[in-house]
Amino acid sequence: MPQGRVSACACVCEGKAYVFAGRNEKGTYQNDLWQYDPVTDVWTSLGASPMKARVNATMTCAGDKIYVGLGYGAKGAYQDDSYLKDWWEYTPATNTWRPLTSFPSANSVAAFSFVADGTIYAIYGFGHHYTRDVWTYSITDNRWTQMLENSPRAPYHFGGRGTMHNGYLYYGLGYKTDGSIRKWYKVDPKTDTWTAVRSIPGKGREFAACAKTKDYIYIFGGRHFGGDMTGGEVMNSFLRYDPNKDEWTWCGTMPGGRVENLIAFSINGTVYFGLGEDENGKALNTLYRIEE
Repeated sequence: MPQGRVSACACVCEGKAYVFAGRNEKGTYQNDLWQYDPVTDVWTSLGASPMKARVNATMTCAGDKIYVGLGYGAKGAYQDDSYLKDWWEYTPATNTWRPLTSFPSANSVAAFSFVADGTIYAIYGFGHHYTRDVWTYSITDNRWTQMLENSPRAPYHFGGRGTMHNGYLYYGLGYKTDGSIRKWYKVDPKTDTWTAVRSIPGKGREFAACAKTKDYIYIFGGRHFGGDMTGGEVMNSFLRYDPNKDEWTWCGTMPGGRVENLIAFSINGTVYFGLGEDENGKALNTLYRIEE
């Protein structure tokens, strides 16, 4: 990418990747949108959005449109007006933005969003406290609805990661007060049924990146925090999960070294990962592709 970017969000729409917001090498929050074309290996700036600059927003694609918003809009924690709730529709074909119904909750930071059966989900957003919130957004009705908890979900946390695979959400990791999380779940979004499957090997991690190929799910980097007395580390390893066998494989170390707050996405079954920041807080602009 032409510039480093930390705590951005990304999605894929009609064969191209889109990266929104985050902070740059100077630590300045951004509100712009970038497009990556895997065929030409070219990044294109799509300019500034009408949205406020932010970090830890969320973005997903449904059909030929992108839905994006939420996140945090100021430096320093617990400033109420910086827990952003705006929600937008972006049309790549015309490079146009349309405001939608705002997110109803202030628990809007680092929410994980995905699409299942035409419905958008935004889960486990952070506010002044950890949550286990699950919200759905109806594109047709332009309406948010909070799902009441049907079965025990993952513990309260933030910074979790996951992906849809064969109709199920695979999701886990993240951070809660006593440290980083290793747990991993298979979730039926329609029934809100959460089933614990095999946890990731080694240490828990938060603010990693996740994407899938046809057969596997990958986890990249992130940070492990073990508590005030044990400290933590930025991770340099990446792992592969086989949903059919419920097995994890340690794949090695990432070519960019230790990275957190990075992105990952999948285009036509090929996984890409990159950006984020290293253990010294340096913003990175590198992007990598995995060829299985």
